[in-house]
Amino acid sequence: METIQKIILSILHEGIDTFKKRGSAASLPHLIEAQKKSKRHKKGAICVTRSKEDLSTPAGVKGYVVTSKETLLEDFFELSHWTPNVHNYLGYSDKERRHLKGHTETNLQQINTFVVDIDTKKQPYTEILTAALDHSVGIPTMVLETPKGFQVYFVLETPLFISNQNDYRGLKVAKRISENIRRSLAEVLQGVDLSCNDFGFFRMPSEDNIRWFSDKMVFSLHNLIAWSKRQDDDQNRGLFVVESKGEGLDPTHAEWFRELLATRHVKGSDGQIGRDNLMYTLSLACYSSGKGQGETLDLLDEYNSSLEVPVRHSEVRKIVKSAYKGRFKGASQTYIQELLEAWLPGKDIPVTNHLGGWYKFKKERKDRVRSHYDEWEGDLLAYIQSEASTVQPILWTTQKAVCEAVGIPRSTFNEVIRKSKKLLIKRIGKGRSAQTGLTSVAMLLQCALEFNQEHRALYYEAINLMNRSRENASALWELENQIALLTKFPENQSLTGKKFNSS
Repeated sequence: METIQKIILSILHEGIDTFKKRGSAASLPHLIEAQKKSKRHKKGAICVTRSKEDLSTPAGVKGYVVTSKETLLEDFFELSHWTPNVHNYLGYSDKERRHLKGHTETNLQQINTFVVDIDTKKQPYTEILTAALDHSVGIPTMVLETPKGFQVYFVLETPLFISNQNDYRGLKVAKRISENIRRSLAEVLQGVDLSCNDFGFFRMPSEDNIRWFSDKMVFSLHNLIAWSKRQDDDQNRGLFVVESKGEGLDPTHAEWFRELLATRHVKGSDGQIGRDNLMYTLSLACYSSGKGQGETLDLLDEYNSSLEVPVRHSEVRKIVKSAYKGRFKGASQTYIQELLEAWLPGKDIPVTNHLGGWYKFKKERKDRVRSHYDEWEGDLLAYIQSEASTVQPILWTTQKAVCEAVGIPRSTFNEVIRKSKKLLIKRIGKGRSAQTGLTSVAMLLQCALEFNQEHRALYYEAINLMNRSRENASALWELENQIALLTKFPENQSLTGKKFNSS
């Protein structure tokens, strides 16, 4: 119960009330104090459901509105899903108050967390942690196990508040960050759902499904934006999609549209963009071209009937209805390309989209006068990953050899080591006989995760050595936070000689 309470407080921040407005079990002093604090923060609401089936009833999502953490803590054990990102207001679409309305992206009050859905258990959650550390934004805040896979939470240190200014610019930034996190993990993990709703319903944490949680592993929005820009730079695209004007191209006349409409073998599968996404993309293309909803439904219904594995007509109707709600101006160029690669591999089909392209191009690194420190840090981490191993996690060499291998100036190397929280170094000796021991938080974490008798001894040996250097204090502290809940060493030995919290 204590862990659940900590999770709810970490994720929701001050987005909803602490206590119920009526019938609270809290004492009067606590209620008065909470009322004082509530005036400083706008309060919203979240949705919850009792089963996964409640998410897709014919009348919409079946559930109820929660406006206080007290209610959530009382009910969490009987809930299956929730919206961890807070909405401005929520209500019910029927008189019986059973079906929810208002849980749309444009009604978001604040974004608290990004969630990645992984639809397979072919890799353990420990691989997800190391993949996030090595290839994405860092160790996630929480990993929940689901019946078919995992859901990975990346919680913001402070919420991103959403407004309708500049055509929901903040929401667009958040969606791009979410997309880049999923893409970065999809490159190294199986089953990452690239088409998952960015800010919809996700599994409710419970004492049975939590596989990893650390309230220290939260993310600065500023750092996430900077990281996301770097991801976009690598793909030669900017942070925002800009709408092109004056191009009267009808997307339903494009080659990609005709090719996708001619596919017959498309179906849904774990972690792969599939049948529903394809029909939704086609529906958005029809919507942006000005076709009526009835005309689009007829087209998609005919297409669905021709599939080898069709869905129910009610599902097609739901997809078309969703596309015509006007939340999106048209089909995503990125999803179009993914669908073509997934279901028409080997075909060279140009993707032209009248709703615009990307802007903001970065100079090639070789053309820039100076590389960014984080790029040099990435080079050093890659070098360690290629040269060291969990059998020998410390790379013993000379500083000159490292600088020559990576191509980094000596002064820059020292500055990167000083600033980095991911690199660890140990210098022994002086002059020609000097040796430099270099490793990373990721390498030591991998060593701990593979965890057997031989590696455990090497892990302690490496830690004891690196612990003697003041330069490593911040990186070692971060490593301890990551490992404390991840592994249960028999000795419960920490980096500083204190006991690990074995929870």
